[in-house]
Amino acid sequence: MIDTKGIEEIIPHRFDMRMVDEIREADEASGVGIKYVRDDEFWCAGHFPGRPIMPGVLQVEALAQTACFIAFSALGTKGTKNLGYFTTMEKIKFYHMVLPGDVLELHVELLMKKMSLYKFHGIAMVGGKKVSEATFSAIMDVNK
Repeated sequence: MIDTKGIEEIIPHRFDMRMVDEIREADEASGVGIKYVRDDEFWCAGHFPGRPIMPGVLQVEALAQTACFIAFSALGTKGTKNLGYFTTMEKIKFYHMVLPGDVLELHVELLMKKMSLYKFHGIAMVGGKKVSEATFSAIMDVNK
C-alpha cells in the first residue's frame, strides 16, 4: 500500500484537490486507488447543503489522479512538476450516489499509450458496487 506521502512524491495534486488517499495496487498497466470520502471536504457545504453528494466530476478526477500515479510510476518520475492534462473524457456514466463516509475504490486500466498520450478506463466502486465509470485520455507532461 502507498500512503498519501508516497502518492504526493509521484503526482502534483495536494489537499484539497488530491482525490486519492491510498494506492492499494499498481503496475505499469493498472492500479487501484482509494478515496476516503469525508464530511469535511470542500464540496460538502454546497453540493448539496444538508445532503452532500460527491460531484461526479470529482469522481472522474479521482480516477484520473489514480491514472497519473500509474503512468508516472511506470515512467520512473517523481515530483510536483509532472502534470497530466485531460484531452478527452468519454463514456462517462454515474450509477449511484457517493456520500461522506463512503470508501471509493478507483480501478484504472491503461488502454493505450502513444508517446505522451495515454488512454485509460476507470471504474469507481463503493462496497463492491459500481458507482461511476469513464474512459479518458491525457497528455502526461514529464518535467524532470
